[in-house]
Amino acid sequence: LFRGDTVLVKGKRRKDTVCIVLADETVDANKVRMNKVVRTNIRVRLGDIVSVHPCPDVKYGNKIHVLPIDDTIEGLTGNIFETFLKPYFLEAYRPVRKGNLFLCRGGMRAVEFKVVETDPEPFC
Repeated sequence: LFRGDTVLVKGKRRKDTVCIVLADETVDANKVRMNKVVRTNIRVRLGDIVSVHPCPDVKYGNKIHVLPIDDTIEGLTGNIFETFLKPYFLEAYRPVRKGNLFLCRGGMRAVEFKVVETDPEPFC
């Protein structure tokens, strides 16, 4: 696996998600470092065992349907797309999978979104 490759990370209870490989020399060769959002999506905790598989056939998405998590947008006004989603996806290769959650920061806040639908299915 090389930097920038797309991989399918499988966790517990048949949960999986699509990620991008970044090299980190401080981590042992048999270990994987992933952020909290990825761990939540595949239902694992620190120290759990996951499997990593190459996934070269990820297509570029035509459209995705996302909804904000209700308790993260309490008291928020304005255009959520312009404030959070557009800067998150603009000029960035971010693969998403149907059913995944992701966190967008902007405007001094963090808002969590759920991917309801992707085109093409199940990830892009």
